[in-house]
Amino acid sequence: MSGGAGGVFADREPGERGFAWHGADADRVRQGEPAGQGAAAVLCEFLRWLPEVRPDWHWHVFLLDRDLREFDDPPVSTRVTLERVRNGHMPWQRPWWANCRLPERVSAVGADILFSLTNIAPSRPVRPQVVYCHQRKAFPGAGVPVWLLAQRLRLLVMRKLIVRGALASEAVIVQTNAMREQIETSEPRLRGRVRVIPSGYRTLSRDPVLRRSVRDALARCSRPRLIYVTHPGVHKNHLALVRALPTIVKHEPSASLLLTLDPEHAHAAYRRQLRMIEGETRRLGVAGHVVWLGVLSPDEVHFALRESDLLVFPSLAESFGLGLVEAMAAACPIAASDLPYAHDVAGDAAVYFKPRCPDSIAGCVVEALRGSNRASLATASALRSQRYAYPEIAERVARVLAESLTW
Repeated sequence: MSGGAGGVFADREPGERGFAWHGADADRVRQGEPAGQGAAAVLCEFLRWLPEVRPDWHWHVFLLDRDLREFDDPPVSTRVTLERVRNGHMPWQRPWWANCRLPERVSAVGADILFSLTNIAPSRPVRPQVVYCHQRKAFPGAGVPVWLLAQRLRLLVMRKLIVRGALASEAVIVQTNAMREQIETSEPRLRGRVRVIPSGYRTLSRDPVLRRSVRDALARCSRPRLIYVTHPGVHKNHLALVRALPTIVKHEPSASLLLTLDPEHAHAAYRRQLRMIEGETRRLGVAGHVVWLGVLSPDEVHFALRESDLLVFPSLAESFGLGLVEAMAAACPIAASDLPYAHDVAGDAAVYFKPRCPDSIAGCVVEALRGSNRASLATASALRSQRYAYPEIAERVARVLAESLTW
């Protein structure tokens, strides 16, 4: 879901329901998020599973043109129409698209309800609407440093737009209780309207395709293998993890830290973050323990997690935390930030550390790598992953859409 809207066909049979579906924001991809991760992964899974759980519904999906996103058109059923658009991919365009152009298109395709996955929904809807909110950083206390004033101002504007659309919606779907509480605290008028439905792990290919370069890179990694699956960003907190590595190496001299980051990435903001991370590894003398896996496909993420000994997830803010559930699906033990979002998602399938404290990260990782601890965490991960399968998630979303319709 990186860019448009989605919904039902206009040419459905009498009695069938039509859904306009507004996809997730492509700006995340432009800032360096790997293709198919985060919001894009949710979009692709919903496009696969919502038509499965409601085969009598039609879906009309507005999706950004291919050159404005990093993933190909997902395969869809005959009940799905993809309409490609070139508006709304830049932050300044998004309010205009959501409040002007989108309502026009929703009416034109004859949709019965709008399902917006871009955080922002029209403030004056022409049909009932449900908004899916996944921009955790737009709400206060969500991991954006005070010194990033421009980013905080941009997120303040986004928060106001999110709230305006949410107040005009029948329901707001978020992925964790932590995010629900944050939204309701920020805007008490939304109390009782926010539904918590978690995301899930991505559906794997029947015939996984793994690049030889990825296989070879993992084969060369010494154990224990620590992995952090995410894109770069200040709130992703890579620097604290790197600063914990010297202490980890003292206890585990052969430890490898696997990062799904690409040193050759073209985006300037992405490269700036990488330079900071690389510089810190050299300053601390641990560059030889860091392996740059590059951007991975979903199948490669699963393979890398299965071949690793511990997912270390120090992020300071998440609307959900895709890496956590994908580690569970791969039966990979987890050490994560001691923050509400991680407890919501991982529960007793993880051990927790103070994410801003390298000593706390290192101590937690060393303890988790002990044989009995790692085995029990792997078992807990596999068991907990069962609640994050997309057929059940899609069914829960479909029920919210059905309840929000004006029949």
